[in-house]
Amino acid sequence: MKCRAHGSPWRLSPALVGLAITVTLRAPLLAAPITEAGEDKQQKGIALIARAQSLEKLLASDTGPFHLRAHVTLFGMVGGTGTLEGDYLLFAASSGRWFEQTLFPGYSELSGLYDGERWRKRKAVEKPLRFHEVAQTLSPAYHLELPGGAQIRELPQKEVAGTKAVCIEASPTAALWQSDRAGVAAISPVGNGRDSQVTLCFDAGSGLLRSASYKIDLPRFEYEAQVTSGNKVFPKVLRCYEGKDLVVEARVEELVEEEVQGPAGFAPPAGADKWTYCANPDPPQLLVKKQPSANILDFSRVRRQFGTVLCLAEVGTDGRTHDFVWLRFLAPGPAAAAKEAVQGWVYKPASCGGVPVPVTIYLQYLVPP
Repeated sequence: MKCRAHGSPWRLSPALVGLAITVTLRAPLLAAPITEAGEDKQQKGIALIARAQSLEKLLASDTGPFHLRAHVTLFGMVGGTGTLEGDYLLFAASSGRWFEQTLFPGYSELSGLYDGERWRKRKAVEKPLRFHEVAQTLSPAYHLELPGGAQIRELPQKEVAGTKAVCIEASPTAALWQSDRAGVAAISPVGNGRDSQVTLCFDAGSGLLRSASYKIDLPRFEYEAQVTSGNKVFPKVLRCYEGKDLVVEARVEELVEEEVQGPAGFAPPAGADKWTYCANPDPPQLLVKKQPSANILDFSRVRRQFGTVLCLAEVGTDGRTHDFVWLRFLAPGPAAAAKEAVQGWVYKPASCGGVPVPVTIYLQYLVPP
């Protein structure tokens, strides 16, 4: 959704303009040439992202030891009306040694980074959609990542939760996408989606991220108020919406500096999954493609259930999909067709220097008439 400008044009402060030359995207900008006016908007947008990253990215080289504690409420859990409450803890000695814990009734996950190795231990076989949303809600910096070639299109002014904000539209996003359809044998690639787009709105005064909205049917995120620790400023209230429905709300209870901690407390626990960490792994490649069964496709045709299902899954180090969830369900026929097909696919895993690593991808799967 595009934001429309209201009132007088917004002016970028000198401090933000200065940051435009220091922000680092995932790769050099290799997009097609843009006009002088477009280049000006590009630099202003980069400056906004840099400012927000410098304030809100807690796991950064300029952040000392700290811990963050938040209480999280999930909505629409039982019959669409129930709630579930839990807690989140992030404890860091540095950007290279940290762990986080998500703890709810019936679900818990402990993960971290220790001297170049990512690790994870979970008390559940699969990760439900709400907990994917919790992770993205609690990391404003996640929405500020852009790939090489990303272009920033607009800098309109608007209000977010009663606060004057300036918004940028950037495309593509850093997320990995794959588009496929039933009945097609060709192998579809995995990469940054050409049509993926995010609208980021920043507080016009502080430069803090206030909202992140995605073009495709993905959750929307909003942030308000703030807590501070050292040179960092972090939202106090963090929310995630599906359409107009609030589905996740997190409230920060503590963000405090810590004494220097010994390394042992950040090492992977026994039984944890472990893999090499890198910021920009090579994406997975589909090797073996399975089609939905004829019974499921016949079920869809008889009931005239067609369309594109939007899914989220992790491609593991074994080359198989895990943590499959639907983001756009449509109808039972297409949903079942997408799940049966995707769960039978085999990939060459994403990799860092040839070492397999797990990555999350979005999948658009079309069941045609």
